[in-house]
Amino acid sequence: MRAGAVAVAGVLGLGILAVPAPIPAQEGGLLLEEDFSTGLDGWSVVRLDRRSTAYAGTVMNGNPVLVATSQNAAAGFVRGFRTPAPDRATLAWRWRIAHSLADNDRERTRGGDDYVARVFALFGDRPFKRGTRAVSYVWAGREPPGSEYRNPVISDVATFVVRSGDDYAGRWMYEQRDLVTDFRTAFGEDPPPLTGIAVVVDTDDTSSEAIAWFDDFRLEVSPRSP
Repeated sequence: MRAGAVAVAGVLGLGILAVPAPIPAQEGGLLLEEDFSTGLDGWSVVRLDRRSTAYAGTVMNGNPVLVATSQNAAAGFVRGFRTPAPDRATLAWRWRIAHSLADNDRERTRGGDDYVARVFALFGDRPFKRGTRAVSYVWAGREPPGSEYRNPVISDVATFVVRSGDDYAGRWMYEQRDLVTDFRTAFGEDPPPLTGIAVVVDTDDTSSEAIAWFDDFRLEVSPRSP
C-alpha cells in the first residue's frame, strides 16, 4: 500500500493510532469550538510514515493557530468524540496555505494521494476502527472546486474539493459544510454517529513540501430522532 493510502487508512484507525480521549456525547447544539487558545489538549498525532508531518501551536498576528509542516512526510491530527447519529451537522473552520501542491496532476490515483490540507469528518459506531466512513474536504492542487470522488484506495472516504491551486494561497479562507448533506451525497444514506474530526497534511507520495495553518473549528450537531 502506498504511503498516501496509509495516511488515509491511519486516520480511519487502520494505522498506528493512539486514540484520543473522546468528548462525551451530547444531546445537540454546539459540540466543538476550537480556536487553539488553550493549546492542543484533546488532539493526538497519528503517525503514518517514518517521516511525520509536524503539528504545533503557533501565534499568527496575535492569534493562536495550528500549523502543520510536511516534508515528504505523512501524519494526521485527530480530535475524537462520541455523539448520536446526526439529523443536522455543520462543520466550519478557517485554513491557510503557503502554496498548493500544484504540480500534482494525479490526485485521483494511488500515487498522487497528497494534499496540502485536508479536514476529515469521521463517522461510525466505533471511533477510528475498520469500517469507519469519512468525508474529507481538501485544498487540492489541480482538481477543481466542487469535485467529489472516492479516495483511490479507501473507498469509505469521500473527497470533496473545497479549494484548489494558489489563487488564495497566503490568505485565511473560511469554510462551512453541511456534513449530513455531504454524507448523503457521497454514500446515499443517512450518516451514523460522528466520532471525530481530523486534519491531515501529507506529501509523501509526491516527495514534496507543504505548510498549512488551521483555526476556528466549530461543530454544531442536532441528533436524529430514534
